[in-house]
Amino acid sequence: MNIEQLSTMPEVELRARADVQLEHLDSDESHMQKEHHVAQAQIYLAELDRRAQERERKENARIARRDFWMEIAVIVLIGAELIVAEMAYFGESKQMAVLDQLNRSSGETADTLTAVRKAQEASVETQQHTLGNIMAMNDAVQDQIDFNFTEAIQGSGMSAPGHQEISFGNRGGIVLSLWGSKFGSDPPTMRERPLPLASGSSTPPIDVTPLVEKTIRTMGTETRASIPFELYLKRQNGTKYVAKGTLQVNRNNTPRQLSRIT
Repeated sequence: MNIEQLSTMPEVELRARADVQLEHLDSDESHMQKEHHVAQAQIYLAELDRRAQERERKENARIARRDFWMEIAVIVLIGAELIVAEMAYFGESKQMAVLDQLNRSSGETADTLTAVRKAQEASVETQQHTLGNIMAMNDAVQDQIDFNFTEAIQGSGMSAPGHQEISFGNRGGIVLSLWGSKFGSDPPTMRERPLPLASGSSTPPIDVTPLVEKTIRTMGTETRASIPFELYLKRQNGTKYVAKGTLQVNRNNTPRQLSRIT
């Protein structure tokens, strides 16, 4: 796709294409293919950001022109008032009336200047709010790409006769908090206080012996079974995530392996 086609593409289509590229991050494609999808998504997101900045630039130029002509009008008004005052100075009989008119005009001029100042302050606040929204959107999208692409949550299993444990580590660059978990058909278990997971840290070992034993009892003639699990996570900015995976067990009563966690 060339630059001309990208610049004429509707924003709805740009967002849709970026979403399609990001959906590939949860697929089983190779690392190189995922990097290609991330690069494609960033192209569409960059075009959206460029258009937002262009709209902001045009709006700033329009506001500047408006403020310029308002200031010109105020200057002309003040000049007219001075001319009227000078002409009235030579007419003694109308001097008091001119002074009264001058006072009223000065009050109106002050009101106009106040209105101009308030309009400028409101314009600046609107621009700051728009810029903040754009930056927040870009940060959220980039964080989501990083979170999915690095597969931040990784698990490991430990086994001993009659005892099985698993633990989960944060291998991404995002600070997370673990709020709860759910294994198999058991109801979710929520923590009274969240467990902080800084980058590189891991959870304490989780005893899954009863769950493994119950699964083996219901396997029948099967030699292997899968136990799905979910981890409930939260970022410092309040964004919530659910990490999903499966625990593979066999009849030897030992966890076999953890699947890829998404």
